[in-house]
Amino acid sequence: MTCLSKRLLKPLRKFAVPVCAFACTVLTALPAYSGELLQVPVRESQTQAVFIEQPAGAPSWVIVLFAGDDGVIALDGTGPTTMKANFVLRTARYWTSVGDAVAIVDTPSDRSSGMNDAFRLSEAHAQDLHVIVAALRQRFPTAKIALVGTSRGTISVGNVLKREPRLADAYVLTSPVTIGMRGESGLSGMHWDVGATPVLVVSNENDGCQVSPFNAARALAEDNHLQFLAVSSNERGQGRAVECGARSPHGFLGIETQVLSAISRWLDDPGSVGTVPPH
Repeated sequence: MTCLSKRLLKPLRKFAVPVCAFACTVLTALPAYSGELLQVPVRESQTQAVFIEQPAGAPSWVIVLFAGDDGVIALDGTGPTTMKANFVLRTARYWTSVGDAVAIVDTPSDRSSGMNDAFRLSEAHAQDLHVIVAALRQRFPTAKIALVGTSRGTISVGNVLKREPRLADAYVLTSPVTIGMRGESGLSGMHWDVGATPVLVVSNENDGCQVSPFNAARALAEDNHLQFLAVSSNERGQGRAVECGARSPHGFLGIETQVLSAISRWLDDPGSVGTVPPH
């Protein structure tokens, strides 16, 4: 079953029923990308790989995606070649199915072996992302920009939110890394003054990853006066390591489309946070 067209789906996505849960193909399957790879010049001689996929018409939003772990997704002309199961990567095609454009961000060329938390929180990284957003605004002049991160990808988003909250039109942090551990700080102790900038924190009450517990995500939202979406699911793979992996409540396994539909509705109406039925 193919997804509904943008013309039919856009008016529907503000309703509480997660339309794409029924209208779209299952998002747990790895996506087949059909976009364009850009190498954006950033600091000095460094470049930043960005993969762009867009719908047939003019998008309302450009959803800029930041994967977790060390951020190395090794983009080429076919899209990500590693970490394909990561929550924001395996579901990226959802956004084009509802008429939005997607921009998937890789590591910069001087961090091809990966980004630690210190770099994700650095001014240099924030400068790189400023350049990327500027390039996207030039390419999509009528669209709004949303920065969406998951797990350690939320550290990149949180860095921009701290330094330049008006750079994007909305921010979404899913399964945010809020607990510092093993020399990595995550978003622990982070405080933001976001003003009127819409920010949504999404967390699974059964997230078993020790650096992104549900209660800490909720506290992060409350302490910074951010909107909070609580979800609940129990599907997971096998083994201890899976708790911080993509195939777990940390990666919203089994409720991907419902979570994305709720985020999509929030982008259309940032004053209202919906609900996701328990799974």
